[in-house]
Amino acid sequence: MSRPLGESAFEETTIERLKRIGYEYLHAQELFQRGEREQLQEVVLFNRLEAFLKKTYPTIPEQEIRRLISIFTSPDGVNLIQRNQAFHQMLVKGVEFNFELNGETFTPHVFPIDWNTPENNDFLVVNQLSIEGRMSRRPDIVLYVNGLPLIVFELKNPNSEQATVKDAYTQIQNYTYDISQLFNYNAFTVVSDNVETKHGMPFADYDFFASWKSIDGRNVDNNRANTMRTLVEGLFPKDRLLNYIQNFIVFLKAGDKTKKIGAKYHQFFGVNFAVRETVRATKPDGDRKIGVMYHTTGSGKSLSMLFFAGILSRHSELNNPSIVIQVDRNDLDEQLYDTFVEGESLIGKVERASSTEKLRTILRGEATPVVFSTIEKFRLKGEETKHPVLSERRNIVVIADEAHRTQSGFEGGYAAQLRFALPNASHIGFTGTPVDFVGNNTEEIFGHTIHRYDMAQAVADKATLPIYYESRLIPLDLTAEDIDEQFEDIFVDNGEGDETEGYKRKWAALEKVVGTPKRLKRLANDIVSHFNSMANPFQKAMIVCMSRQIAADLYDCLKEVEGCPKMEVIMTGDVSKDPREWREIQEGSQYSHIKSKKEQEDVKAKLKDPEDPLKFVIVVDMWLTGMDAQPLSYLYVDKPMKGHNLMQAIARVNRVFPGKEGGMVVDYIGIATSLKEATHKYTKGGGTGNPAYDVAEAIRIFNENLESVRNYIPSNLEIDGWRHKPQIDREDFIADLVNVLLSSDTEDYIQYATKLEKSYQLVKNQPEVMVIADEVTLYLMLKAQLRKHLRPPGGTAGGNKTLEEQLSALLDQNLLAKETVDIFKVAGIERQDISILDEQFLADLTKTEHEDLRLKLLKKLLEDKIKVTFKQGSPQTKTMQELLEKTLTEYHNRVIQAADVVRMMIKMRKEMEEEMRKRQDLGLSEEEIEFYKAITSLEEGAFSNEFLANLIHKVVNELKKRLDVDWTSPHRQDVYAKVKLAVKMVLMKEKVTGQQLQFLTNKFMEQAEEQFKGWPMDA
Repeated sequence: MSRPLGESAFEETTIERLKRIGYEYLHAQELFQRGEREQLQEVVLFNRLEAFLKKTYPTIPEQEIRRLISIFTSPDGVNLIQRNQAFHQMLVKGVEFNFELNGETFTPHVFPIDWNTPENNDFLVVNQLSIEGRMSRRPDIVLYVNGLPLIVFELKNPNSEQATVKDAYTQIQNYTYDISQLFNYNAFTVVSDNVETKHGMPFADYDFFASWKSIDGRNVDNNRANTMRTLVEGLFPKDRLLNYIQNFIVFLKAGDKTKKIGAKYHQFFGVNFAVRETVRATKPDGDRKIGVMYHTTGSGKSLSMLFFAGILSRHSELNNPSIVIQVDRNDLDEQLYDTFVEGESLIGKVERASSTEKLRTILRGEATPVVFSTIEKFRLKGEETKHPVLSERRNIVVIADEAHRTQSGFEGGYAAQLRFALPNASHIGFTGTPVDFVGNNTEEIFGHTIHRYDMAQAVADKATLPIYYESRLIPLDLTAEDIDEQFEDIFVDNGEGDETEGYKRKWAALEKVVGTPKRLKRLANDIVSHFNSMANPFQKAMIVCMSRQIAADLYDCLKEVEGCPKMEVIMTGDVSKDPREWREIQEGSQYSHIKSKKEQEDVKAKLKDPEDPLKFVIVVDMWLTGMDAQPLSYLYVDKPMKGHNLMQAIARVNRVFPGKEGGMVVDYIGIATSLKEATHKYTKGGGTGNPAYDVAEAIRIFNENLESVRNYIPSNLEIDGWRHKPQIDREDFIADLVNVLLSSDTEDYIQYATKLEKSYQLVKNQPEVMVIADEVTLYLMLKAQLRKHLRPPGGTAGGNKTLEEQLSALLDQNLLAKETVDIFKVAGIERQDISILDEQFLADLTKTEHEDLRLKLLKKLLEDKIKVTFKQGSPQTKTMQELLEKTLTEYHNRVIQAADVVRMMIKMRKEMEEEMRKRQDLGLSEEEIEFYKAITSLEEGAFSNEFLANLIHKVVNELKKRLDVDWTSPHRQDVYAKVKLAVKMVLMKEKVTGQQLQFLTNKFMEQAEEQFKGWPMDA
């Protein structure tokens, strides 16, 4: 009987992969047979370490070599991570070794690894290494370098649905207790079932283990099968492995806590590319433009900068360089500076220029350390018209954080003065915002993009978490007595006045409406209710307000809500405008609203601590960029934002944290209407049939099922003999088949393979079936791997329900919560995962004449109808105001569903019918009339004439803004798509859904093609 391949086959194939790139292999039993190991408690291969040291340092006497070995293998530390750090420091930095010979003292600097010449080292792979510790354990694979056990692999059977990568991780965690001596020397660990392969530190939570998805750093391998191949070929070539261990592992020390962190693949490759470009740019004939590193917000940009600076500081070709890390604001400086201080073990001491004078003093020195400075410290002094030259050295590297912000005003601004001060320095820009999104000359200043790691890939890699979007509408606090004044101030464009001034008036008016006491009380209640029902005990939230006054008022409202957790306000102060109360200690807090720098840092520490009772921070502008707090999971937005500011803000909640499935942006003001459609996966259930037990009938059914499965296998693939292929070829063959099936009807294949498995059980002993047993086994192995791909990563099916439970609770709450309106549900729009936004798509939107990243409130939609249909001051205005008040009153009841919107609009049409009959002029232009005729010729009365007239005005107005020459031609499909998107978005904003949405979109586009085909001549 044929059996599926087991875990041992996967282990053997992994060893074979390592052997192919030059690793020696021994089974653990051979170590005893060869005399390389004497006791089960031993994990270091002393003979190999001794041989390396003797060969590399022949002047050290043999008896001193044994003492040197004792130093390397006896790291100090009261706990495991301290011993591991002590060993790592000796490993990568070496030790000063004193010994006497013939009365003379020698102090060579000794390393247990030759970092410069990888081939001078001894690389050995050992499997099934039995170790005696607190308990007896046997890791699958241990990788030795010069006899030191640096890497541990724990593997699980790819063809068993019960064996998962999470199980392998759990074993590693238990090993750190049971055979802790092995992990004194461990650099990192690998866990895999070949469906998922992850690397990480043995002391880290599972969420911080990561996949390695590139072999060359340029091409990302998103194939979901044979992930071990990518890891081994991408990370384990000898030179890369040593590079990683030496330069891309850091121990971050904050207070009495130490974290060991290793780079992810995008950091490793991106930084290495940046180092190469730095060497090029700093040469005498270099252009001093290193380039731009775009690593999306939340993907570890600060650590990438730390690794980069660490390598540069030791690089032989740079000759003790000076590294200037330049940011544009103090809060960003603080965040990045903290990371470098915590990473002192890698980078050494860093300096911060607290003043312009101190910055000048530091940079005039010949041996400048790593120095932090905000960009404005390159300001001019006194009568200076140009910054004096501080150093003409070429080995100065300036790292600009969030480069698109720090380089504005390049001609004569701070960025220009920096270049006057350091005329021969080379510059690199790091940014978490896409270069084409910010629309400035970032690449012209810094050079080409060195490496790109965008938001979509970060989410796919789980380097950041998905961000889910929920829209909730608080009723506007309007009364009939002042509605004319509100209308005048808020909704009428000041066509004859200054355009900027008109915008300011509307913004101020919106801020006034948003900040009314009744609305803030409802907002406070809704936030507390939402957070308490959704968040786990370790999660936290940020609340974003439009103004400092609103932030302070919301704090007071939240205090009155039962069950409100501990909170703080973080905002800037204005001594000439602040009320005295903002500088007084607040009830329930030890701070005032206006906090000192130290107090802000105290609050930040509390926010980052999952055990601290502080749950809410209320902000206006501060902390929306440059502040990372991993427990931060909810962002409650009550402030219009757009562009890269919006992207930076929502990224506050995408950081990885144990037990955190994703971030949630809860939108109370309407921040995102232009979202690309999310990709949805649908699953189908299916039975397995009920075969009869007559042998002939069973064989017939088996053959039918076998043919159904064979239909999914490419005809050019030879299935026979798959089991007898060489191990690596066999594993690659299976992986290729998995990838083919993942790109087709995967679930249908699983269904047919399940039927095959059932029928096979009845006939597997029949002679005509036994000859194809290997073929059937292959198909069932494929099914097992495919099912693992379709389940949530890291556990058994259904093993992690947190996200499903949250979404279910969210839906239940929206169905029952009568004080909220789920805008997406009413509008018929799927709730969006906005972390997979196409950034180029957003960049296009920001460059249009009228960008719109906000969902307009229903009040705004109805106001547009008033503005279009009637001239201000018309006797009909009051009637429309009454309709507006009536509609808002119904809307405030929070019970409007999508069908209710349509019903309400139909009712509005009927109420207006008599009045509209009296009006001969619908207020439409000649070109709009043609659209009206085209639509009403087939319209069946679902909407009023008034509604359609105003709808047509809006649609025509929006689509004309996006027309261009030859817009209907095949080669201008991008323009045509934007015109159609504009039409559809207006209809959706007017709550047109379902078949009516499709009908009206098509009719508008047909008429637009007819009427504006010769644009602009037909205008």
